[in-house]
Amino acid sequence: MPYSNERATASGGFDILNDPDVKLFIESVQTVRDHGDRINFIRDHLIDVTDRVHDIDGGVIMASDASPYESVVKKDFPSIRVGVIKFSEVLILVNDYKKLRDRNTPFVDPVAVAQLKKQSSQSKVILPGAGITHADYPKAKSFFRATVFNDIFKADQFKYDNTTLYDTFVELLRRSGKRDNLADGAQPYGDDAVVLGSIVTRDGKEGIEFKNKSPVDGAPLRENLFVPIHPGYVDIGGDPAQRVYVTDSLRVQEVFNEEGGNTECFNRLMSVLEHLRVIHLIHCAFKADLSIVANMNFIVDGPLAIFGEAARFHRSIMSLLHDIRAECRKKGLRGPLVMGISKTGKVVEHAQLIEHLLTKDSDGKPMDGTYILPVTDAYRTTFIEPDKVETGSNFGDETYYGQTFLVRTSRNKVFDVTLAYPFPRKGIRDGVPFKRAKVDLQNYGEDIAHMVSVIEMMQTDLFQNALIPIHLAHRYASIAHSPGGKSLDRFIREILANKEAA
Repeated sequence: MPYSNERATASGGFDILNDPDVKLFIESVQTVRDHGDRINFIRDHLIDVTDRVHDIDGGVIMASDASPYESVVKKDFPSIRVGVIKFSEVLILVNDYKKLRDRNTPFVDPVAVAQLKKQSSQSKVILPGAGITHADYPKAKSFFRATVFNDIFKADQFKYDNTTLYDTFVELLRRSGKRDNLADGAQPYGDDAVVLGSIVTRDGKEGIEFKNKSPVDGAPLRENLFVPIHPGYVDIGGDPAQRVYVTDSLRVQEVFNEEGGNTECFNRLMSVLEHLRVIHLIHCAFKADLSIVANMNFIVDGPLAIFGEAARFHRSIMSLLHDIRAECRKKGLRGPLVMGISKTGKVVEHAQLIEHLLTKDSDGKPMDGTYILPVTDAYRTTFIEPDKVETGSNFGDETYYGQTFLVRTSRNKVFDVTLAYPFPRKGIRDGVPFKRAKVDLQNYGEDIAHMVSVIEMMQTDLFQNALIPIHLAHRYASIAHSPGGKSLDRFIREILANKEAA
């Protein structure tokens, strides 16, 4: 590692580039496979859905995005840091949007796009990083965990109609068991408890149990630690400094670094919160008025998947979303549509590689209309991730709650879309393995038609393969490292300096 302000030698990499072993290695590896001999196989996967595209009548489209930033709060002590996560939601009323749209052209007026900024909202959370403590929390990690519980899950800024994010999180805990068999019910747990999902009922109280190690310091637990749902925490040995929270079950604190940067920790928290906040909004709207949630369309930036320690909650979201849709359809209503749009990744790279196959037929003539390409597990293994060995398991079994489709619009734009599964859980559906059932378009009902209709309506030429709601959500959530990030650094340092001078 160089000293501060020490520059690297310009020729420092020449010896590596000229090393014969390096050259031999580069020549031996395989990067992108040539699929020129399987063009017809790819074309055969394309499905013409032009006749499913329709003019959307009413409802709302909501897109969300988030951006993290970690600030060094003391210039001479770069290990002391504060984290910021900024969230953005863009709410577009379909009827209002259609009024702004020029009916005589397929393009959207940029001025009209600018007017949509009035329908966006932003929120932010400040997170303690390494070296940041509090009078009530002498350790940075404990302060971080307390902030997640008090300032995010219990915070008024994420409360809708008296329902906090914590309330929705508890509902997800009830559904977070891994059982995919419809016949499975509550399982016995010990002599005096019953468990449903991750909720344990003990002596008439609901809670969760930590079994292996303490979230406080990672030390092994001598016995299972019961944490009641209400008030949501328990003090080990009656010591507030040893407080354990229900939200510790997210396990994002496990990668918290007491000595330096916490970009990974903040990113993981941000990622899971993006999905929790969407299902929270749907949950609150469902409790308030069924007719409201029935006409909501949500677009998430990125795939419908949760990675890392909190991945198990993707099953909870899948279950709750299905139940809400089922209740809507009992009343003859469509129910909420949830999809994710990915701008980067292996699927996007593959789409760019085969773009000519998606836009022109075998004779080289332009293909009119709208098409989708379901990314089956076999297709993914063959063309996108050949390093993954095909097994009997379902791709994304531990992470995804939606199916990936490539959508090619009538304007030759290609999108990597994840559409929420139409099932309450993963498992055999009417004798059909889940990996086959999830790509059967009949199982999605009108969701496929509505998905492509939303994309056709909201595509824009402002950026390559962009949707207006996602563009606006990212615009208001992003924190540029320069100059925005540097301004944030100065702002935080000035606050701390004024506090120390007082």
